[in-house]
Amino acid sequence: MPEFLDIYIQRVKSNEQRISADYSASKLDLRDIFREYWVEAQLFASSPSDFSVLAIDSSSRRISTANGGVFYVVRALGVARGVRYRELIADFDYVSDTLEESTVVSRKMEWLEHRVAMKALEDGFSGYILFDGSIYGRVAHLPLETGFARDRAFMLDYFETLLELLDWCKRVGVQIIGIGKESRTSFFREFLLMKLALRLKDELGLNEAEIIDLLSLALDNKRAALRKLESEYSDIEFLERIVEELISKKPDFQLILEFAGCAGYTTPLLLGASARWRRAVKQILRDPEAYVRAQFPMCSRSEEFVDRAVEVVQRIPRMPAIVSFHILPSLNDTPMRIDVPAWQLGIDKTLFEVGWPEDASVDVSDILRLISAGYCGPENYNIWLKAADDGVRLSREIFENVYLQKFEEIVGVFITSRGYRRVRFP
Repeated sequence: MPEFLDIYIQRVKSNEQRISADYSASKLDLRDIFREYWVEAQLFASSPSDFSVLAIDSSSRRISTANGGVFYVVRALGVARGVRYRELIADFDYVSDTLEESTVVSRKMEWLEHRVAMKALEDGFSGYILFDGSIYGRVAHLPLETGFARDRAFMLDYFETLLELLDWCKRVGVQIIGIGKESRTSFFREFLLMKLALRLKDELGLNEAEIIDLLSLALDNKRAALRKLESEYSDIEFLERIVEELISKKPDFQLILEFAGCAGYTTPLLLGASARWRRAVKQILRDPEAYVRAQFPMCSRSEEFVDRAVEVVQRIPRMPAIVSFHILPSLNDTPMRIDVPAWQLGIDKTLFEVGWPEDASVDVSDILRLISAGYCGPENYNIWLKAADDGVRLSREIFENVYLQKFEEIVGVFITSRGYRRVRFP
């Protein structure tokens, strides 16, 4: 018997009932309200050749070095019919926080994807631009100074490129679509819980504003929400269960897999800003220079930087709201999340103007046709993004034996890695 297996079996058996109960999407009965906002639909019979598509993806590799630095390579690829667009950055820097290291490298991947899209637009591309992942997550970042010693102003570059890309696409009518698989987002579930609470407001003895305030607090500050729940609403058990469900942040795809009995999609919702993002934008609207100096303390020692940063952050409150929904292409697959800027569907609202998710009441048939044309089953949910992913993927072998060795050769240093298995014979 493998070591510890006897104890392992005992522990699992002792928690069997709790784990089984927790595995379900919700402790509340959301089946009926879920069905109200679930649209039964089969994917359209469409051909990839019917669409002009630019698919963009990115990849990265990095190692933490023995002297406390990080060497990283990030690259992005855009694949369209008969043409490929490439971007790459490679650098060595110092950062003390490993979590921030990972976060900033992820943002750099997105940034290069935006630069690739700009290259295609400059080349005259018109059609659909597909990104692997969420569009909402990109517009909902905040401009903050990074902990990278040599690249503290990076997020300003990030927003400058993103804002230009969105403005350009809106101006020329190029469609942007984000496609993600098994997204951890919970916006649809939050929407259902909010609707359920509002329907029962009379039974709960509360008005709409009181319910919205409490649920918003639960998403922004769970400890404060629980204190308010205990002090003001301790006798309303159902409201307590809704707040607990909001705080748990279970993903939408879990809800869909439990309750969707057929292929289809969730009602498209208009997504707005989080409370944290909204607070930051209020600061920008009130005093953009003060915001820049507070969030970029090191960079702001340069007045030239401050002037440039103020110009960029003043445009952030105009960031578009996002329409988002989930598609379940078949019962033997998992949901895809689809994001598009709201203006593509005729809604001219900014992220700042939208609070809780709203029913967008839009026609997404063209998007469904595009998704259908690129869908080839659970292992290949989008043929265009699969081509981009295959072309941009950076293997560890190539990273170590090509990129890293060439870096050492050019720069003239030998990088000793920390916590990274790598045998080298100088």
